[in-house]
Amino acid sequence: MVPMLLLGMNKTWRHNMDRAVSLWMTIPMCFLEWFFGVTIRVCGDPIEYDEPAMILMNHRTRLDWMYIWSALFQINPWLITSNKISMKKELKFLPGAGFGMSANQFIFLERNIEKDKESFENTIEYYASMKNNYQVLLFPEGTDKTDWTTAKSNSFAKKNGLSQLEYVLYPRVAGFNHLLNKNETRNFVLENYISYIYDITIGYPYKTVQTEIHLVAKGDAPKEVHFHVKKIPISEIPRSDTAAGAWLTKLWLEKEERLRKYYAEPRESFRRFESNGFSWSNV
Repeated sequence: MVPMLLLGMNKTWRHNMDRAVSLWMTIPMCFLEWFFGVTIRVCGDPIEYDEPAMILMNHRTRLDWMYIWSALFQINPWLITSNKISMKKELKFLPGAGFGMSANQFIFLERNIEKDKESFENTIEYYASMKNNYQVLLFPEGTDKTDWTTAKSNSFAKKNGLSQLEYVLYPRVAGFNHLLNKNETRNFVLENYISYIYDITIGYPYKTVQTEIHLVAKGDAPKEVHFHVKKIPISEIPRSDTAAGAWLTKLWLEKEERLRKYYAEPRESFRRFESNGFSWSNV
């Protein structure tokens, strides 16, 4: 572990490892697109490769993080070398893949706010010290959408006098606030690293495949996966925790409405996100 940490502080090693792991990432991408025949459609604002950014996305299934690799590749293939993902710590111990994700300096979370604050803080500082422009994917909902997590989200909504959501879960604002406002005296991310936030909405027009078991063991895959991208300057996000939390919740209510319109189309093959921006597809 110590040699790995020492190598990780070397900028040349970081540069080469980012590219080496991105080659590994193309393997599941090829399986999804060529073997399972998954169609990827992206619309909205292009994600800039040369700008450090945070990506906020709803977490519909446990496989969302893998589909977004294909989406990023459609926008700009170099994005898979600069994309970093926050995910639950258990994935760090997957044979082979866990080592690759660790070497790629993904952010592993334990769902313990104090420990996760430290992980976010240390990793973002590391990204900045490497002088590289990374796009960090964060799932503010904290988990994928299932019957159980939906019930918990609805319970939270009822307790706080909020409307119940059908297509997304209410985001957890504490970790998001800490990432934006590292401490009271130094707003690290806003002033020193992140330039933009990309709000991404993921939708499944045909069927939703929830877990790795369905994909690997049963050979079941979604026919299409759609992404809507909206670029937001970091300057538009309020500085105070209360206002930033309200901003994130409002963003999620807009996402709920976007998905409501999306799924209101009864013909699955006609489901598309509304957008006046760019569009990309692997077909």
